[in-house]
Amino acid sequence: MDTIEFARLRELVAASRTYRRFDEARPVPRELLEALVGVARLAPTGNNTQTLRFHLSTEPGEVAAVLSHHRWAGLLADWDGPEEGARPTAYVSVLGPAGARKSAIRNQDAGIAAQTLALAARAAGLGCCMVASFDAHLMEAIGLEARADELEPLVILALGWPAADETVVLEPADTSHGLAYWRERDALTGAWTHHVPKLALEELLV
Repeated sequence: MDTIEFARLRELVAASRTYRRFDEARPVPRELLEALVGVARLAPTGNNTQTLRFHLSTEPGEVAAVLSHHRWAGLLADWDGPEEGARPTAYVSVLGPAGARKSAIRNQDAGIAAQTLALAARAAGLGCCMVASFDAHLMEAIGLEARADELEPLVILALGWPAADETVVLEPADTSHGLAYWRERDALTGAWTHHVPKLALEELLV
């Protein structure tokens, strides 16, 4: 085994956490999003069907429209999402054929593509949040309502440069929070820490 490459991959996976606050003053270039999709397109799909399609949102009006049609964190019920100045500056919508949301294999394809894209984003220095909770008007928000009879969104990824005052940490799942991710704010600096509990390896092997 190439231990250096393995260590790099492990570090990348560990760093590829869900980011929910961004530096809104730094837009993500469309060219970078295209490069990320260029990596995701290499990921496997069931029977190599390659039915997924990707829509890039970088224009501020469209980004704001997408933002208004999805939720942020199911376990943070009292949090309404990032404040102005800390919102994403780009989205990638992963779409499949109409009816794909009812297909296990098509959703699996979307998950593989989304994770590949998220890893590529982190390798490029971006933060990413995968979102599967969005309303029926998302197609209209991304300007694809005319194609709703042939495509439907499976997952969307909010992207941006991570906020300087946001830290995401992995930690053992042995606190009172259990497996629930949670956030805390430093009373002195105002900086946020997002905690992500993870089970130990020995707890997963059966």
